[in-house]
Amino acid sequence: MNEIQVSPKLVVSDASAAIAFLVEVFDATEGPVHRHDGSIQHATVHLGGRTLSLKDADEHDPVPTPGAIIEVVCADPDTTAERAVAHGAEVIFPVDDQFYGARAGRLVDPWGTQWLVTTPVASA
Repeated sequence: MNEIQVSPKLVVSDASAAIAFLVEVFDATEGPVHRHDGSIQHATVHLGGRTLSLKDADEHDPVPTPGAIIEVVCADPDTTAERAVAHGAEVIFPVDDQFYGARAGRLVDPWGTQWLVTTPVASA
């Protein structure tokens, strides 16, 4: 293999629930899930043409604090944020027009991952 591929891996307290959150909020597609002794050791979800890996926290990989921040560029960040809140996320800052030319807001899911939902705004 001559090319480099980079993909985030999220370590969370409940990978099964986190996968369900990604499917419900961001229309992600669940990929293979590999378990060992009842916990998820490696799972993938496909989101926006990218692949995220997830696993349950354990003694080798504790949940990082603070969690990751993942930017999701989407057509309707307001609706995406509403879906996230309906599935247990908390608002860090609400979706609004930002000075840097985007409509964006940030949420944190129940496992500590922060999601920046955003869309470009045409400048006047």
